[in-house]
Parts: sequence; structure tokens; C-alpha cells
Amino acid sequence: MQAEPPEATIDLSTGKAAPVQVRVLAVDPAPREAMTASGSLCFPTDSRRCDEVQNVSIGAAQMVADEGPSWTLQVPPAIIQAAVQEDDLRGFGGVRVQLSVNVADGDPHGPVFADKVLLFSPPGGSVNHNPSIASLELTNDGAPAGTVLGGGRPSLPVGVPIGILPHLAEGEGGAETYTTTDLQGNAVTLTESPRYSFFALAGADLDTAIADEPLPGTRPPKGLVRLTPLQAGPGTFWIVVRDGRGGIGWLAVDYQAN
Repeated sequence: MQAEPPEATIDLSTGKAAPVQVRVLAVDPAPREAMTASGSLCFPTDSRRCDEVQNVSIGAAQMVADEGPSWTLQVPPAIIQAAVQEDDLRGFGGVRVQLSVNVADGDPHGPVFADKVLLFSPPGGSVNHNPSIASLELTNDGAPAGTVLGGGRPSLPVGVPIGILPHLAEGEGGAETYTTTDLQGNAVTLTESPRYSFFALAGADLDTAIADEPLPGTRPPKGLVRLTPLQAGPGTFWIVVRDGRGGIGWLAVDYQAN
């Protein structure tokens, strides 16, 4: 799930928080009915569910075309207050509100669940932005095999592992440097360390599920992940990137295997 902005502002004196746009990456490899999502807001729980604590419903949302469910959320002050009270640090470093979502499509096994922590901070700190994947560099056994931009549809050979190296956008969409305060009250400047997750529909194989952003100045010759199409025809894979402090972005790529 992605929150926009990934770190919203809050007035701690009133508990009034800025609205947050949330969207869900939800994919069903064997769709039955239209996908419907619903969820609740609460303070963070060990179960990552909101059904046994004070919560407020966010209502239902449906899949529209290829876009996942989304909501514009205004977290009530009562939920903000509960989140602060349940926090051992009483909101130091930001107020964290849990969003728990379930997605159903009529599968007899029931819905699937996901959760995300929405972060709220007083104005004046380093503003976080969601990371963005600008392009993908493809390789075949280390040799260049093309570049994929957003919306591109590459042609991939069946049975051949193709290396994929994501490139983040410049500036706000890349690995940001920011300043925060540690528990001793000292200002600390850090740089994000993005991490990637990889997913594909049946009909393709991925040789890894998770990889870290390469160190500056380095370039893995065979990419961060190798995707091998197992059959001819259309396919889709997804790359999700997390910045380590609440920001998230993803890129869906449709391809043709020949």
C-alpha cells in the first residue's frame, strides 16, 4: 500500500491530521468476481488487525480497470489520540496510525489481508517523498538487452533469464538524504537505503524475491533479479520499492514472451 504523502502533517494540539491518499497494489492471478477492498484505522497492534481495538471503518472500494482500490483518508482525532496514548514514546518521531485492509473476490478461502502504518509529523521536519522507478535496464547474461521506461512493453525470449536493474528517478523520487532526531535529541543526517521486491504472474520464474539498492557507483552486471519467461505469450511482472521510512512505489510491466 502507498500513502501520499508518505509522511503527512499533524497539529498535535488538536489531533487534526492532513488527509492522505492511499492506494493498494492488489492482483488476482485467477480472478472470480470484481475485487472489493475494505478496511479500518486504529493504533498499531501486534496482530496488524483492527477488529479487536478502537477503530473506524474507511468503507469499501472496488477495483477500477487496472487500478487497485484507493481511498482519501481523514484520520479522526480520536484515532490520533489513541495512537499517541498507545505509543511508548508518546508520538516522538511521529504519530503512527495503522491501516488494516482486506481484499475479497469471492474466493472460497476468504479475503486476504494487508496493513500499512500511516505516519504523521508536525510541520518543519524533513519531508519524505515516495520513491519512483524511472526505468529498467535489461541484460542477457550481462550483455545489454534494452531499457524499459514506464508504459514500455518489452519482448523477452522464452527460457532465457533476463537481468533486470531498476533505476530510481532523480531528486525526490530517488534515495533521499534527510535529517532526523535521535533519542538523545541529536540531529542525525541519513540517506535512505531502498529495497526492492519482485513479483510475477504464473508463466515466469524469478530467481529472487528481494534485493537492496546497489551501493553508489556500483552496477550488478546481471541486474538485481533474473526473470525467465517459461511460456510464449503475454505476461506481467511487478517491482515494488520501499525507502525504509514509509515511502513506497511500484512499477507494473507487461511483456510479450516469444
